[in-house]
Amino acid sequence: MIKPVIRPGLIAFALLLLAACAPRVDLPTPTGQPPSQPSPTAAVTTIPEVSSPLPTAAPDSTPFTPPTEAPTATNTPGSAPTQPLTTPTTLPRSIILEEPRPGALVSSPVQVRGWVSVTPFESTLLVRVYDASGRVVGEGPITMATEMGQPGDFDGSIAFQAGSGGPGRIEVAEISAADGSVVISAEAEVVLVPTAAPGLIEIPAAGARVTLPLHILARVGQPGDQVVVSLRWQDGTELVQSFPVLRGEDGKGLLVTSLNWMNEGPPPQPATQPATLEVRSPSGDLLAQQGLTVLSLDDPDTQLVTVYFLLGETLQPVQRRIPKTARIGTAALEELLWGPPPPNLAGFGTAIPLPEEVLNYPGRGPDWGPRVQLRKLTIVDGVATADFSREMRAYGGGSLRVSLIRQQIEQTLKQFSTVQTVVIAIEGETEGVLEP
Repeated sequence: MIKPVIRPGLIAFALLLLAACAPRVDLPTPTGQPPSQPSPTAAVTTIPEVSSPLPTAAPDSTPFTPPTEAPTATNTPGSAPTQPLTTPTTLPRSIILEEPRPGALVSSPVQVRGWVSVTPFESTLLVRVYDASGRVVGEGPITMATEMGQPGDFDGSIAFQAGSGGPGRIEVAEISAADGSVVISAEAEVVLVPTAAPGLIEIPAAGARVTLPLHILARVGQPGDQVVVSLRWQDGTELVQSFPVLRGEDGKGLLVTSLNWMNEGPPPQPATQPATLEVRSPSGDLLAQQGLTVLSLDDPDTQLVTVYFLLGETLQPVQRRIPKTARIGTAALEELLWGPPPPNLAGFGTAIPLPEEVLNYPGRGPDWGPRVQLRKLTIVDGVATADFSREMRAYGGGSLRVSLIRQQIEQTLKQFSTVQTVVIAIEGETEGVLEP
């Protein structure tokens, strides 16, 4: 007779199966004894901290109250250290102009130093020098060594021509890459040392990079004279024209004009290169001279802007090629203020007062300059505020002219997607300006 072999392991397995199938009976914890603690390997259920919805409390339970402060990171024994939770911060944009200091006596070129909390686009700031009338007498970029978005120092020099000198202002600005408006700026009121002698060319500035038509403002000759203006490229190409001299605001000779090719056929297209601008008397005496760089029409450092001139009482868009700039909105308005340049075969006009009208306006004050200038352009939340100099008041009145001036300015600015509304100011005032 063979005896069955009973394996203890099989018996234990069978008992485990029976226990698993039997109904569960929870035994009460004996009075006075603490409940048993889970083993170290027991799973623990946790409430998700952020993404999962909080469980609904039972009617007889204490409602769940979310924490009012951010949770503090803790380290559990045996786990990897957890870094404390941090909230990212954004530095406020600011420019501190340390030099020149307010009230300083400055000569050309003026040294400009300071720092920014956030380095701007392309690590470039724009510096402008203004005279007492608000006219820009010097302008140029300062490139910073720091990376965009980081704090850093700026240090550079800007040449200017201050005429008779006197009170002035230095402005350092961050310019919007989208529309050329001023994002943030810092200023210092200073005293400018005279740099001008008879024969001053105020526009364009010495060493400027320019395109044609070339806008010129020079203190030369005598009122009523004719002067000869020439632009001579380094390769020998030459553009020569004669212009009348106006009576300036100081009673002396003033040349305000735009120089351009008047050829019936295709004009010469010299490559980008240095050139010399000269103003001479009809007898050939040199009255003024300025060194420039003239950009070719296909130079990658140029760009197109649209300005709106008039044909009769109808606005007409006209494209102009200008040196590339981050202040594209400002550049477009400044191009508009010069009026239709030669050759003006189509007969374009403008309702904005031009220099001859400004100089002869009966209501002009002793502090008026010879032409309308843009003092500042700001664009905030789709609203562009264009602030013009007091010479804009030389329009003299009339509902039609006021309407046309507004339309020219508004349409020139609305070519930019960041501009939906345009506010026009004169010397910072928006109430009661450009009224019939």
